[in-house]
Amino acid sequence: MKLLYTLPAGACLFACAVASNAPKAYEPKYRLSPIDGSKIALPTAEQLAFQDKEIGVLIHYNIATDIGSDGCNYDPKLVPDQALFNPALINTDQSMERITALGGKYATLVAKHNCGFTIWPTKSPAHGESVVESFVESAQKYRIGHGFYYSVVVNNFLNVQNAEVLNTSLAWGQVGISDSTYGQIVFDQLTELWTQYGNLTEIWLDGGYGSTQMNDIQSLLEAHQPQAVVFGACDKNSTFRWIGKETGEAPEETWSTGTTSDGGDPTSPIFCPAECDTTLQTDDRWFFGVDQPLRSIEEMIDVYHTSVGRNCVLELDLAPDRGGLIPARHAACYKKLGDFIRSCCDKPIAPKDTKPKNEAGSYSLTFDFPTVIDRIVLMEDQTNGLVIRSYQAHAKIVDAEEANGTLNVPWTLVSNGTSVGHKKIDFFDKAITVTDVLVNSTYVDIPKWRSVSVHLCGSLTYN
Repeated sequence: MKLLYTLPAGACLFACAVASNAPKAYEPKYRLSPIDGSKIALPTAEQLAFQDKEIGVLIHYNIATDIGSDGCNYDPKLVPDQALFNPALINTDQSMERITALGGKYATLVAKHNCGFTIWPTKSPAHGESVVESFVESAQKYRIGHGFYYSVVVNNFLNVQNAEVLNTSLAWGQVGISDSTYGQIVFDQLTELWTQYGNLTEIWLDGGYGSTQMNDIQSLLEAHQPQAVVFGACDKNSTFRWIGKETGEAPEETWSTGTTSDGGDPTSPIFCPAECDTTLQTDDRWFFGVDQPLRSIEEMIDVYHTSVGRNCVLELDLAPDRGGLIPARHAACYKKLGDFIRSCCDKPIAPKDTKPKNEAGSYSLTFDFPTVIDRIVLMEDQTNGLVIRSYQAHAKIVDAEEANGTLNVPWTLVSNGTSVGHKKIDFFDKAITVTDVLVNSTYVDIPKWRSVSVHLCGSLTYN
């Protein structure tokens, strides 16, 4: 999501640090490397389970769906007429069917965006029909994890920017309140969302929150949703980090550790994996746009490879139209992407033999006969932390010019890199015919490979 009217980078953490009644400083959980004494950050079970989901959606359906611009981000005085919101055709089961076709395992609904309008019958002002309740029921029916996005730092309806009520004249539709009243409204609304709709998979606090709201929100999280992964919160409650851009592309080197909005830091004592949020519509459009072009299926397949394939959870936008339905052309794209993933990445080529050598940090595959492959998928067991620091994949290639028709060929380097984490997908320059594959690694503790697999996907079409 765009963060144009949120706290500046680092301001949320700064606010946490200076709050007069701030809780004790967060102490990360880590162990020491038996090899070099470095700190190895330890994950929670919830973080690992969320990485296993790999793909989710961020559903943008709110009052901003009914206006021409992509939300209220650019104009703090923009307050859409509440009568515009009319989910006459909404079918949340249909949304879950589209998510299932994509292969998504969780859905996070924008319960309140920057306009200030909510889509559940909150006791506080500016609310519409209970889309939230229908969403939760459908998610549970389809066994899809559910969560909520809620913007604390911006609320145009209440004249709030950067988590504070502005000292300016009110525009049409705005309501004047005090900072303390706003803090109470936020607390009341989050209490409703976090206590009435079951256990949440993800809580998205876009831009975090202000120092005066910190303790109440953190206490609320700990009391009612301790199992949820949290994106965008202050201090110890951030369990996933933003990758730093909204294109769906993580850096080639992306670690599960560190707190910066980039590829992370392998030496950090904080386990905080990355999430890659992006849109299906072009031009970074999150809410439904009339006649808004869509990104091509080829581009979306690249997004999958540069997010999930680089150790980053992919959170793809889902934008119902003004009536509440997923447009047919959107649905077709989600299904095409899901079909590709299932046809390619979910169908590894089975070897005759696998030999993980834990003491050496290596893993080998041997095939019954020469086998054509064009990519390798690596998965590290991160239960006791991220320990691999580099890897090299070699293969015995029997269709190389120097093979001369014999199976007695040397090892050839086919890919290499640094971070593995939950998943790393490497392509080869071209498809190759191999009899054996060997992966070696360097590490700060003897690694456990979760899996090493090879695939052939180049022959698949996108149409």
